[in-house]
Amino acid sequence: MASSVLLGGLRAALAPSALRFHRALREPEAAQAECLARVLRAVSGSQQAARIPGFERVRTARDFQDAVPMVTPDGVAPDVERIASGEARVLTREPVTRFEPSGGSSGASKLVPVTQGLLDEFQRALSPMLFELLHHRPVLRTGPSYWSISPMGRKQGRTSGGLPVGSVEDSAYFSRALRPLLSRVFAVPGAVGALPDVERCRYVTLWHLVAREDLVLISVWNPSFLTLLMDALEQHGERLAEDLERGTCRPPEREAGAVITPSPSHASSLEMTDDAAVRSVLARMHFPPRPERAAALRSALRHGLQARALWPRLSLLSMWTDAQAAHAVPAACRRFTGVEVQGKGLLATEGVVTVPLFDAPAPVLAVRSHFFEFVDAEHPDARPRLAHELERGRTYTVLLSTSGGLLRYRLGDLVRVEGFRHATPCLRFLGRADAVCDLVGEKLAATRVAAVLDATLPCFFGGERPAFAMLAPEWHPAPEPPAYRLFLETGAPDARLAEAAAAVERALHEGHHYRYARELGQLGPVRAVRVSEGARRYEARCIALGQRAGDIKPMDLHRQPGWSAHFTGAAA
Repeated sequence: MASSVLLGGLRAALAPSALRFHRALREPEAAQAECLARVLRAVSGSQQAARIPGFERVRTARDFQDAVPMVTPDGVAPDVERIASGEARVLTREPVTRFEPSGGSSGASKLVPVTQGLLDEFQRALSPMLFELLHHRPVLRTGPSYWSISPMGRKQGRTSGGLPVGSVEDSAYFSRALRPLLSRVFAVPGAVGALPDVERCRYVTLWHLVAREDLVLISVWNPSFLTLLMDALEQHGERLAEDLERGTCRPPEREAGAVITPSPSHASSLEMTDDAAVRSVLARMHFPPRPERAAALRSALRHGLQARALWPRLSLLSMWTDAQAAHAVPAACRRFTGVEVQGKGLLATEGVVTVPLFDAPAPVLAVRSHFFEFVDAEHPDARPRLAHELERGRTYTVLLSTSGGLLRYRLGDLVRVEGFRHATPCLRFLGRADAVCDLVGEKLAATRVAAVLDATLPCFFGGERPAFAMLAPEWHPAPEPPAYRLFLETGAPDARLAEAAAAVERALHEGHHYRYARELGQLGPVRAVRVSEGARRYEARCIALGQRAGDIKPMDLHRQPGWSAHFTGAAA
């Protein structure tokens, strides 16, 4: 059981890293120079270094910018494939320990190579972040926390070269010395993540959460994740109360027709799981009878399921609150009246960009983790700026260089400088800088949508695409999740439109992040919407949104919601 002594010990263990981080905020130029030197050492002796003329002479940030070209996720893909097949010293001289799936600018799923050096860089940001919570909110040192770091229901696999795909434990991004301590302060055991599907994973997670009256912190990523978790608590509340009362755990069966679809990039290395796998996972956990918690749950259900009725000491919710995630925050907070909300920083699979601090105007740059450059959104052809050169109020896109071997990597995230913590910029995440739609983490790229529509639609409409075809997101009132709508101008019957939408949905499922958002229920299925005079109505709304008629281009994926009302209403 978590105790103030144990959590006080964790805070003390994190203090040295936090102290170094806060000192670095006063001298970001020096801190970033150290990061660049570390990245260069990690890449030295690799195939990547051999391809860069004069790499061995690179010392300064300007040398680095002059010698190394910027790269996109797709540009790194050939090297990643070589690593996945078993080649060594491709991007770094340090071995790759595993891959993490991530979205790319096109195609389905991308794999990000993880080295110990990259994990060390994550720890340089995550340790100060955790210290910040324990230091500035002392109540968080009095009880356990729920941290949803790795995705629920994630399937483990291996590449053709035998490297693991996906992390096993939520604590994997922290140092080995801290992991035993963290496992004792997490309210939910990491083994829950090994359950084969989201619904049962949610149920077992809820068993552990409801069993802990002393829960003080809930940390998730997208707010809709928390909404769906609480919806499941309401749906299965009586069954869960019976399990708590008896000391049993009976996760519901997976819904009929639900399937586990491995990513094509490593399908051969994944094995399908069944009820035996669920029993195996549950056998490693302890479910003692908790009749008093069963009674508390039943009481909370009768009175509208407010979180404070179950967890009177719950003090903080940590979640994304910026960009598209802001739409989902009110629904997530509906059952958490009186609980403080802290927005998360910007953390990608490839690296940490910012971490939240309570006294900062926005999350602060993770100045000790990776080497950063920033492309001015208004002057994209100018030399990218360094961390200490950023200006308040200006907007930039992020370039990332890490000890995992990514050099001048276009992360695709757009940030605005809201102010400074000492001399280090505080950055507000505005959304994706590239043509990617990201409502709940699905990272749907325009290039991917174009390929799907080109390959799919002609099969249903006489070998050609309809006169007008566009995919766009739609937000719906809670509890209905957001979803994509496929707008089609065609005289084909309604059944044909529905078949086309289903085919597009199946194709989009090949993307790791889209498939995962659908499995979680954070995203609804694609539905077709018939339109008339599509091109004219499209132009009219683009003009209303501020575009000049001469600048309007047709889009396969439009990131602006609201198109259903426009096309089915009386738009001019």
